[in-house]
Amino acid sequence: MKVKHWFSFFVVLSSILLLTACGSNSGSGGDQSAAPAEDDLGSDTDTGISYVGAATCIGCHEDFSWSSEEVADYLAGAHVIHSDHITQADAADGCLDCHDPIGDGPGLESMIDAANVPADGLAAVGCEACHGAGGDHYGVGPIPMAEPGIAECAACHDELPESHLTYHPEANNIGTNYVASRHYTASVRNEAVCSRCHTDLGGRLYKDVTTKTQLEASVFAVESDEAVQCRTCHNPHNAGGLLFEEVEDHGHVVASGEYATCTSCHMSDSGSPDDAEWMYHEDVYYRIITDTHYDDPTTTDVIEGYVVNPLSERACRDCHDVHAVEEIRADDDSSSFSNTINDQWARSGHAGELGDIKLEVAEFYGDEIADGGLDQNRTIAQSLAIKEAGSLGADNAFPHYDWDAQNRQSCQECHTATGFKNYTADPTTYDAANNDFSHLADWAVDGDGIVTSSGQNELLYCWGCHSDNQGALYASGDNTMSYSYDGVAVVIPDIGNSNTCIHCHGGRNNVDNLKDASRSSRFEGHHGPAAGTLFSSVTHLGYEFDGQSYANVSYFHHADIGTIDADGNEVYAGTGTSGPCVGCHMADSDHTFAVVEEDEVTGEITSITSFETCAACHNTTDPAGDHYFDASVLEEEKLGFEEAIMVLENYITNTTVNTLNVDLTADSPTLDPDGNGVDEFLAYYETVAIDYYGTYQNYKYMDDEPGAYAHNRYYAKRLLFDSIDLLQHGSLTGSITIDEAVYADAAMWFGADADTNLAARP
Repeated sequence: MKVKHWFSFFVVLSSILLLTACGSNSGSGGDQSAAPAEDDLGSDTDTGISYVGAATCIGCHEDFSWSSEEVADYLAGAHVIHSDHITQADAADGCLDCHDPIGDGPGLESMIDAANVPADGLAAVGCEACHGAGGDHYGVGPIPMAEPGIAECAACHDELPESHLTYHPEANNIGTNYVASRHYTASVRNEAVCSRCHTDLGGRLYKDVTTKTQLEASVFAVESDEAVQCRTCHNPHNAGGLLFEEVEDHGHVVASGEYATCTSCHMSDSGSPDDAEWMYHEDVYYRIITDTHYDDPTTTDVIEGYVVNPLSERACRDCHDVHAVEEIRADDDSSSFSNTINDQWARSGHAGELGDIKLEVAEFYGDEIADGGLDQNRTIAQSLAIKEAGSLGADNAFPHYDWDAQNRQSCQECHTATGFKNYTADPTTYDAANNDFSHLADWAVDGDGIVTSSGQNELLYCWGCHSDNQGALYASGDNTMSYSYDGVAVVIPDIGNSNTCIHCHGGRNNVDNLKDASRSSRFEGHHGPAAGTLFSSVTHLGYEFDGQSYANVSYFHHADIGTIDADGNEVYAGTGTSGPCVGCHMADSDHTFAVVEEDEVTGEITSITSFETCAACHNTTDPAGDHYFDASVLEEEKLGFEEAIMVLENYITNTTVNTLNVDLTADSPTLDPDGNGVDEFLAYYETVAIDYYGTYQNYKYMDDEPGAYAHNRYYAKRLLFDSIDLLQHGSLTGSITIDEAVYADAAMWFGADADTNLAARP
């Protein structure tokens, strides 16, 4: 249906009459005093009123001008046409308690296409299942529930049988979730202007109001104190149908029903706060989804917000449980956001840390307001400033390059939500050329497969990892990597829900695989290869020098966190069953993925988010005991690791002529992690002995893996130690010198002797 953006008093009057017509003689319907259905359908046990059957209801209402469309919707909808496996034969199983509670489905068989009538008899949710028994109605008498509410819907649409969840994972507890949601608990505002979105009746009467001018001229108070209901957003006669169907503009669909329905109150995801875009609350930034759901396509190196595909039938549900909707905004008395999963994700690297970026701007303007607090009204200019704040390409991987461009297709499986979803959903048939980014501004692909890229980029959205909004994940089973070791494909074993993390954090290649291939200034493990470090015994990401052992120490079990044994029990009790990535980075399902909290000024680790996971194995209670572990110990490890990288960097980039006899001062080259400005290195490493090349690659690896000291401490130590050893002595001697006066943290980390500054290989 094309939505026409117009409004008049006639529409309001017609809508009100529709609500009252069941008690009148309106329309040109059939005989309103028709006899009850021939079959005895029984009576309502609470009221004693007899049931007449849906066929009798339709006998009148299909001929009324004001209800014929609803009848057509009903007969075509899922309340009537379930499927061929839900039939009258299911009565003994209790299925018909919801699927045909009155038993009047067979009476509708002649009204629908015969192809939709199961052999064992049609099961249908009759009119009286929602509206109540009609034995006293017949067009003139009362109908128990003229407008069914949440109680009637929840009678079936709440707790589902276990057998249903596989097919309808998002349909469980809808009624319970709704009653606890902001749609139900928010204040009802039934006065003029506000009634448009803050009441059920206003939401339906004024649904075609789309601008502030229309809102202020046409929206009046309503005689209703009911909050947003199921019927506000859904067309109850066409199960699954919404307040809006597809929105068309000049013959082209521009928005799905879901997108149009949700944004009719939550407002547009694009544009500026003018009359046509921000209908209201333009000076209260957190009430306008534009603050986070809009990315300016002209700022190609900045992501200001999330790009929503308005054509998607799941435009909102992909990231939100729309029935359990939670308010995501700053608290009245706090400088922090609410702690919903959506908010946590917004603060993570997967979201470009936009949540924190937006909050920082909001706090700045909050300080300017006399009363303080983040929830105070702002000027439009301030709301715009919050909207325009974004994640810079220099600081985050997602806006760093034009990832939807053709020359970046090999990167899309990790640097775009679309590519990641398509890869993890079906890695065996994944083809980056099939990635569709048409929801990004101006992105296009012609008949020859030539891509015109967009100025926008995606973040790793919820739907990139999750197949539904109840937490189901795409990735499963063993993880075959894109590289091999000793000629055999590298496979990281099935680690439960942590499989989702492996593909992008397991590394793109290992340096061993490059010994007989072309060399690169970029570390081929790639950025953030934490899983590759964790599973070094199979990935061998680092440059491992011949003759040296890099096997895990006997007490290394980080890779076993969150795993199960052959009997299905936790290998380490208290660490869960979702694998090591989830076990450490998602304590209490935290979607910030932060393992530690750090001081905002000094960067010092102040607490460990996943401390309970650590405590499952480590001594966390007795500082005087062996192997004591807390935040201060982890901070020491971090400082030692970071300083060890500095030692190696300084050997490679000596200020005059380094140990490799390469002049690095000519054009002041830098060791940029992306390989920019290191032509001198690249030219040299094309001919340098492979072991010396390996020292540079180990530097790149450790610099790209800031958590290596925690993921696999001894593997990181040995790679750094051997690289420094070679550069210090020209060969591997098994000892290095670390000047404690200059590198105190590194000396402690390597266990250097306080008097001689010598450290033995760990």
